[in-house]
Amino acid sequence: MRCPAMAFLRRLLTVCSLAAGVTLAPATRAATAGAERALLIGSSSVSQEFGRIISRALERNGYHVTRRGVTSAGFARPDYRDVQALMEHMSVDRQTAVVLVYLGVNDGQSLWLRPAERASGGRRWLAWSDERWSRVYEQRARRFVERLCERGARRVLVLLPVDVAGDRLQHRLQRIRRLQARAAAATTCGAAIRTGGDIGHFDGAGLARRRRDGFHMTRHGARVVWERIRWRALQSIPGGRRARVEGRFAEREAR
Repeated sequence: MRCPAMAFLRRLLTVCSLAAGVTLAPATRAATAGAERALLIGSSSVSQEFGRIISRALERNGYHVTRRGVTSAGFARPDYRDVQALMEHMSVDRQTAVVLVYLGVNDGQSLWLRPAERASGGRRWLAWSDERWSRVYEQRARRFVERLCERGARRVLVLLPVDVAGDRLQHRLQRIRRLQARAAAATTCGAAIRTGGDIGHFDGAGLARRRRDGFHMTRHGARVVWERIRWRALQSIPGGRRARVEGRFAEREAR
C-alpha cells in the first residue's frame, strides 16, 4: 500500500533538487547492508551518459553508488555553484571506498573570490590572465579533495577534463588539467586520471564523440573515454577484488 505522505515527500525532494540544478541519481539495487559506497560528483556530464556509464561500472563491482551532477559546476564560480558547500552536505565517511570528481570544463574564466581570498583592496574577481589565478585555483581544488580525504574517503579520483573541440577552450583546459593534477597529488588520498586522446578523432568512423557545443560528450564519446580510463580507475580503488578482475579484462579489451 502506498503512503501518500511519502509519495509527496519524494516529489518535493525532486522539485527542490531540479531547482538547484542538481541531478539526483536514484538509489541502486547495490545498496545492500554493509556495501561499500562510491560517490560520483561533478558538472552536468555526471548527470548525463558519462556519469551513468561510470555508475553502472561501479555497481557491477558491488558498490552502492551515489551520483550528483550539477549544471555549470566548477571551482571558478562559488557565488553561482558552490561545489565545496555541496560536497559538505553529501554523505562521506569511512565506508566511502572512492569518490570520483569530474569538474573543470566550466572553469576557463575569471575566478570569483571568496572574502578570505581577496587582497586588501577587496576585489571580488580575478581575471584569467592574472598571475594569481593558477595559485588560487590550485588551492581550491586541493582543499576540495583533501576535505573528502579528511571526511573518510579512502580514495579520491579526479577525472581531468576531457578533450574538447574548441581550440580556445582546449588551450585553457590544458592549464586547468595541470593544476588539478598537481592539487590531487598534494593530498593524502587523491590521484588524477588523464582522460585525453580524442583530439583529431571527434568524428571518427562517422560517430560523433562530442555534442554540438563541442564539450559535452555523446553516448559514444562517453563510452570511448570510459574505456580509455576504466582500467586505471578501477585499479586505483583500494581493495575490491572484483574491481581488479574487471580492470584486467578491460586492459585485454584495449589491446
